Amino acid sequence: MDHPLTHKIAFVHYGTLDLDRAVAFYQNVLGLKLMFKVDAWAEFDLDGQRLALRRVDRLEAEAHAGAMVHLEARPIELVVEVLKNKGVAFIHETEEFPYGKLATFLDPDGNRIGLYQPPDEKNPA
Repeated sequence: MDHPLTHKIAFVHYGTLDLDRAVAFYQNVLGLKLMFKVDAWAEFDLDGQRLALRRVDRLEAEAHAGAMVHLEARPIELVVEVLKNKGVAFIHETEEFPYGKLATFLDPDGNRIGLYQPPDEKNPA
């Protein structure tokens, strides 16, 4: 019998103390497309993937040490510059590795978000 798990990520979500503030950040600062917002939940479309925000009463400390979302950025240096101009503070500046370039910043609730540029894409079309 096949395993009932589809092996597809349904969505990734972050907790937020202030859903309206978080939605404004993801929509206006990061430029993500809001799919919908209801009560304590909002979802954004990332080219067929879903990133969700869930209003919580308190943030769990372990959430900040766990997994994080990386958004593809091409070219990463330009995306970092645009976000810095919008007031985003980076906790890890752009670094280059054999598997690509990475940079990390925080959303208004302290959730870590990464930027990622695949290798050999220094001058994308």
